[in-house]
Amino acid sequence: MSGFLVLDTKPFHYSLGFIAYFVSSIGFSTGFLGTFRTSIDGPRFPLAWFLLITSLILNIILIITLSAERYVTSRSQCIYKRVLLFPVVWTGLWFLVGRFGPLGDYPSLSTVLIIWSDFSQVASLGGRSLLDFIVAVSGTIIFEFSSFPMQALFISDSPSVLLANSEVHEEYTADEPNTSTSRKRQCISLLVHPITIYSIILTLVFTYGGLYVNVRPNSLYQVTYPEYIPKTVPVGCVVGPGDTYPELQADHDVWFKKSAELVGDGAKLVIWSEITTVVENLEEEEIFIQRARDFALLHKVYLGVTYSLSGPVKKNKFVLVTKSGDIGIDYNKAHPVPGVVKSAGPNTLQYIDTEEFGRVGGAICFDFNFADFIGQASTHKVDVMLQPSWTWGPIGTYHQQGNILRPVENGFTLFRCVSQGVSGIFEPTLNGVFNQKVASNNVEKYVFYLPIQKRLVTLYAYIGDLFGYICLIASVVLLISTYRDSRRLHQLSI
Repeated sequence: MSGFLVLDTKPFHYSLGFIAYFVSSIGFSTGFLGTFRTSIDGPRFPLAWFLLITSLILNIILIITLSAERYVTSRSQCIYKRVLLFPVVWTGLWFLVGRFGPLGDYPSLSTVLIIWSDFSQVASLGGRSLLDFIVAVSGTIIFEFSSFPMQALFISDSPSVLLANSEVHEEYTADEPNTSTSRKRQCISLLVHPITIYSIILTLVFTYGGLYVNVRPNSLYQVTYPEYIPKTVPVGCVVGPGDTYPELQADHDVWFKKSAELVGDGAKLVIWSEITTVVENLEEEEIFIQRARDFALLHKVYLGVTYSLSGPVKKNKFVLVTKSGDIGIDYNKAHPVPGVVKSAGPNTLQYIDTEEFGRVGGAICFDFNFADFIGQASTHKVDVMLQPSWTWGPIGTYHQQGNILRPVENGFTLFRCVSQGVSGIFEPTLNGVFNQKVASNNVEKYVFYLPIQKRLVTLYAYIGDLFGYICLIASVVLLISTYRDSRRLHQLSI
C-alpha cells in the first residue's frame, strides 16, 4: 500500500474546545477593556468584570461550533463536511448576533480585516457574513492542507493515489495496466478537492476586490480625470463636546457660531456630531429648532443638528433642515447603545431629495452597526448617508472601521461627523479617491469635500443578508445529513 496515506480526521477533544473557549474569551474581553471609559479622570478599565461575562457569553458561539464540528467529523469522513461545517455554523451564529442581538455587528471578529480593501470589498456581494465565512473557511482549509498528501500535488507516473473524498476513495496499485486512466482520475480528484476550489474562489475574490477598488466607474482605459472624476462640494462637521464639557452642551450659541464659521469656509452642508447640545423640554426644543431653521434659511445651507431631548421622554435626535428652512429629517435614534437611558425611535430610515447632493439619508452612530437597518438605504436608493456620532474611550477608530462597511454593502457615500472618533468622507470603495478622514476630538470643526455622485449598485443591495441565512440553512442540512447517514450505517451494522 505504498503511496496511500490515510487522513487523520479524529476530531478535537472537548477539553481542547473549552481551552480555546476560555482563551478566546479572555482575549476578546482584553481587547475591549476600555470600552466604558467615558472620562479620562475615571478608572482605566471600568466594568472589566462585565466585559469578561459578555465575552464568555458571546464565545459560546465557539463552543457550539466546535461541538457541531466534533459531531460531524466523528460520524462522517466526507471532506466537504469537514471543511464547510465550521464556517457555515460560525458564520450563521455571528449573523444571528448581528441581526437580532442588542450589539449589532459591533463585536464581530472580522472588523479588523475591513481595512484590507481588496479583500473586504467582497462585502458588496454578500455583506459581513461573506467576510466571516471566508475567514473561517480559510482556517479549515489550512487545517485540511496540513493533512493533504504532498505527492497528490504532483501528477507523476506513480499510479498510487489518494482521492480527495475518503468516502469514495479508490486505491490504484502498480499492477493496474492502464496508468493513464489512473493519472486522469488523480487529476480529477485534485480539481474537485476543496483546497483547489478554495484557491479558485479566493483568486476570484481578490480579482473582484482589486478591480473594484482600483478602477472607478467610467475610468477604463486611461481616461482623463475631468471625464470621470465628479465635482465636490465643501461640507462642514461641528464636533461637539460629548459629555466632557456639560456647560458647553447647554450653550447653543457656541455651536451655531461654529456652524457660521464653516459656512464662511464655503460649506453647503453642516452637521453636528451626536448630542452636541441638549434641550430640556418640548418648548425649548421648539425654540431651538426654529433657530436652526432661521440659520439654514439665512445662510442658504443644509444644517443637521443633533441634540439630547431631556423630557418628557428622553431622546437622541438628529434634525436636518433644508436651505429653504424646512425640516427634511426629524429622526430619533433607532438603536440606542444598550444601557443608555434613551427611548428608541422607529426602525425606519428617513431621507430627503436634494438638488445638490441627490437623495440624502441620516442615522446616528450605533445605528450603523445594524446592517439590516442601514440596508434600507439600498431599498430607497440613497446616494449620501449622514452619520453624526459620538464615541468614547479607545473605541473611536474601531467603531469607524466597522461602520465603513455599510457604504461598501449599499453603495452610498458616507459623511461621518464624530466626537472622539474618526470623521470624514467614505466612499463605497474602501480606498476611493475621495476618502477623507481625521481623528476628531471634542469642540472642533472640519471642512471635507463631498463628491457629487450617485450610489453604486451592489449585489448586496438586492439580496441583503441572504448569505447569512444560507449559512444557517446549510448548517442544519449538514447536521441532519450526518445524523441520517450515521443512523443508516448503524442499522446496516446490526
